[in-house]
Amino acid sequence: MAITCTTVPDLLDQSERAELLVEAAALRDGAERRDRPGWQVVDGTQFLGPAHYWFSAEGTVRPRVHAALAARIGERLSIAVHPVQSNYLYYGPGDSLGLHHDQARCPFALVTLLDGEAEPLCVHPELAGAAVEGLATLVSPGGHTGGGPVALQDGPLLLSGCAVPHHRDAHEGDVEITIATFCFGEGAA
Repeated sequence: MAITCTTVPDLLDQSERAELLVEAAALRDGAERRDRPGWQVVDGTQFLGPAHYWFSAEGTVRPRVHAALAARIGERLSIAVHPVQSNYLYYGPGDSLGLHHDQARCPFALVTLLDGEAEPLCVHPELAGAAVEGLATLVSPGGHTGGGPVALQDGPLLLSGCAVPHHRDAHEGDVEITIATFCFGEGAA
């Protein structure tokens, strides 16, 4: 089943969300800074824009929930999927993530807001299939505009992250937001 992006409010239950939030908050002080100043193409398949945020790949709750989500997503898509990687992301005032693709090994991604008032994630289905090298010509020094805004407050967002470029504008709030991301590969692990 092909997907571009869809909100799936019932994919993550409230107890899992609460556990993820507790773990993300506990790991925040040890998070690493990601500052990528420019645009780049990786392995001819992944386009990466500037990035400014904090992240953590630590913890024990997130991997357990990741495995449970793989089973649920596989059922919804009627295909086998397996966990590839996941992270907690923390966006403070001014932090952003430029237009990008997820890694090729992650055909499916789930993005869920755990805490804070997040601006929409901008998804660009109109750029799916565009030559990766050509995406840099579509962005200005200040970033990329457009795309379809998707409110993460509506529930987790399931998207074809390696095929559909997406970006997060600079966080305008005074309070940090916390997001969990989960990437899935197709087929059995």
